[in-house]
Amino acid sequence: MLKHGLFRSKAHRQVAVSAFAVVSSAAVVVTCSAVGPRPPKVQEVQEKEQKEPTTPSLVQAAVSSAASQALAEPSPPQVGRWFAPSGLGMTPEGNAVPLLPRFYDALARLETRLRHDHVRIVWLGDSHTQADGWTQAVRRALQQRFGNGGPGFIHLGWTTYGYRRENVILRASGAWSLLPTTLVAVTRVDDGVLGLGGLRLEPRGLDATAQVGVNAADLPGEGLWDLAVRLMEKDSSLVIRLEGQEHRVEAQSFTLGRIRHVTLRSKGPGGTLGVEQGWNRPQLLGLVVEATDRHGVVLDTLGLNGARYRSALAWDEAAWVGELARREPDLVVLAYGTNESSDIKLKAELHAARVKELVGRVRKAAPHADCLIFGPIDRGGEQYEATVARINEAQAAAARELGCAFWNGQQAMGGAGSMQRWATMNPPLGGGDRVHLYPRGYQKLGEMLARDLLTGYDAGVVRGQSPSDDPER
Repeated sequence: MLKHGLFRSKAHRQVAVSAFAVVSSAAVVVTCSAVGPRPPKVQEVQEKEQKEPTTPSLVQAAVSSAASQALAEPSPPQVGRWFAPSGLGMTPEGNAVPLLPRFYDALARLETRLRHDHVRIVWLGDSHTQADGWTQAVRRALQQRFGNGGPGFIHLGWTTYGYRRENVILRASGAWSLLPTTLVAVTRVDDGVLGLGGLRLEPRGLDATAQVGVNAADLPGEGLWDLAVRLMEKDSSLVIRLEGQEHRVEAQSFTLGRIRHVTLRSKGPGGTLGVEQGWNRPQLLGLVVEATDRHGVVLDTLGLNGARYRSALAWDEAAWVGELARREPDLVVLAYGTNESSDIKLKAELHAARVKELVGRVRKAAPHADCLIFGPIDRGGEQYEATVARINEAQAAAARELGCAFWNGQQAMGGAGSMQRWATMNPPLGGGDRVHLYPRGYQKLGEMLARDLLTGYDAGVVRGQSPSDDPER
């Protein structure tokens, strides 16, 4: 945005082969892969052949083939146990109710207790998303209906640039570095390996520590804590603490420079995970926290202030695709465009091409996930209003071609000029900069999208099925 202020994988679903090593006890598992799949249950840990991080595999080729087919053949309107009517209709604001058959089917299986895993949403975007306002409104509505699967993705060690996560306590002490140093970049930074969230955190001194605390309401029972790390030197190490237990992650010659995942379990309710540098600047690439004693909805908030489609495309493709594949999302939301609206001479065709390129990467990682393109909200000023409208048109056209749902943020607010109206309401919903919204404005938009998602879901017919007949997770 403008600068200012559980386990559920089965063998046939894995995208690549991972190596697993028991680090401290049966409660800790470390996995390593350039495109690492979700780790197996602890009691199923077994050694696998190591793969080079950038070497394509037959599995990757198969995934790429499936992704290409998905791009050529949009998802059918009827999937599994959720059946769509002939049309879902329009929202009160004039958007089409999102048609997301695979996502709705996943929710249907969860609601009818036929699905034995979380329904996962991965939401990428700019500062609107980083604020975790509209994402929290969607998260809250879906979790109230379908169950709370946990807080999902959290940046560990990041407390600057206004970063926050609803219902999560973030702490950091000592010196920490961010990469990119400017938070976002439209060209590759270093080797481009920045984790799922596009941000790398490194402790700068031996006194640097970081903690993430999750409250009991968001994690009422047992939890899984999955920390992505990368050790670059032979003497690099990291100390992790959870529920009074200390775990040390040491560098290994055959995993240097590769993303590793350390998974730990907590008894709950709630919990706090802390890290400190053992030696030589270990890299932290994000933490995922999920419930393991219940199933529900998990929404990963992956927003960065100032981000554009080009920002996500600057990340190393293989590494990012691998991290997204590990999450196995049922829905991926792309919510960029406000920063692009600063380009008054923006070329719609080029912007649409970037949308398609990022969706292509998403489908390499998650060929069975639905996609929702969230068009930018309105922005004050006639020139900006017009550019936002052009961006929405370009994104809508790309969504139709790709088979993605599209939700126009500007239209949801009331069309061109709506930011000015929102900013002059009493109390105001739009910010004084006429770019961002106040928290109540983000909450309102998030509640509107949640309403539209539930409208789409409820418009379909959910056919029951006995659990013994369900071959899926």
